Amino acid sequence: MIAVGVDTHKERHYAVALDHLGQLLAELSFAATVAGYEQLQRWAEQLADGGELVFGIEGAGSWGAGLCEYLLRAEHSVVEVERPRRGDRRAGKSDRIDAIAAAKRVLSDESVSTPRRRGILTGIRALLIARRSAVAERTRVLNQLQALNATAPITLRERIGQGTGKQLERRILSLRARTNADLDERVAFGVMRDLAAHSRALGRDAKRYQDQLAELVRSLDQTLLDEPGIGPISAAKLLAFDPTRFKTEAAFARCNGTAPIPASSGKTIRYRLNPGGDRQANNAIHTIAIIRAKHQPETRDYLERRIKEGKTKREALRSLKRHISRELYHRLTDIPLTS
Repeated sequence: MIAVGVDTHKERHYAVALDHLGQLLAELSFAATVAGYEQLQRWAEQLADGGELVFGIEGAGSWGAGLCEYLLRAEHSVVEVERPRRGDRRAGKSDRIDAIAAAKRVLSDESVSTPRRRGILTGIRALLIARRSAVAERTRVLNQLQALNATAPITLRERIGQGTGKQLERRILSLRARTNADLDERVAFGVMRDLAAHSRALGRDAKRYQDQLAELVRSLDQTLLDEPGIGPISAAKLLAFDPTRFKTEAAFARCNGTAPIPASSGKTIRYRLNPGGDRQANNAIHTIAIIRAKHQPETRDYLERRIKEGKTKREALRSLKRHISRELYHRLTDIPLTS
């Protein structure tokens, strides 16, 4: 087997080829373009000479996404290689050192994973990023609106009143400027009205992105959004996570942060919440668990039964999230995730 490790960057990538014994065969620096990808493919295929060839790409979801997609379309074996940890950099750091480390990980089959699929998932990830940005920006604007309302002239504050950011937005957009007001009031009201209009526009953008996500989710599976507690955002986050990459539901749980971590001491046997894994996938499962706990009698019975067994509320919720992760793994791996 020939293992090709690739260290990726914005404009150029660096590749190193090792044989099955870990001996260095050749190395190549190439451009992060289609022509560069073709150069790498020809170079690697000549080295393999018809034998087994596996590419290990560091950063397959970022700077190496284009290369990963190109090699997969060419039907080559590709794995994503975990970036070297700080403690593993005793030999220093360079593109060549990182590429060699990636190739060695391919040979040892350690710290490697299946790259996330693209196709329709690329669109879902883009919409999730856009919606998250719109929601975050709207929150910032609404906070500014409340801050300005707190320091506005008293006559303007009394017209607007108190409330949440969204309540202030709605009231401000329904008011008209007073032509006989003082200068400071007119200026403050004009700025606040602009912020309120900007917030409303961001809200419309977020809703549009959410509707588009719902359409894409339904195009993959017509019934997924009918599952208890699963909305368009949670479903999109889980699909973007690409559960089909994992061979077992236990691996899926480890990577979404729901696998239990032992926290026992002496006679106390317990597990704690897992802070690791993909936080967006973990957030989706947490949201589903909270919604089911509030609105689904079967889930409430499950939590009560766990608490009666001696678990705390947090431990019972962790067990519920682990149960949901197991259920969703088998549900999501049956969905075709490419367009």
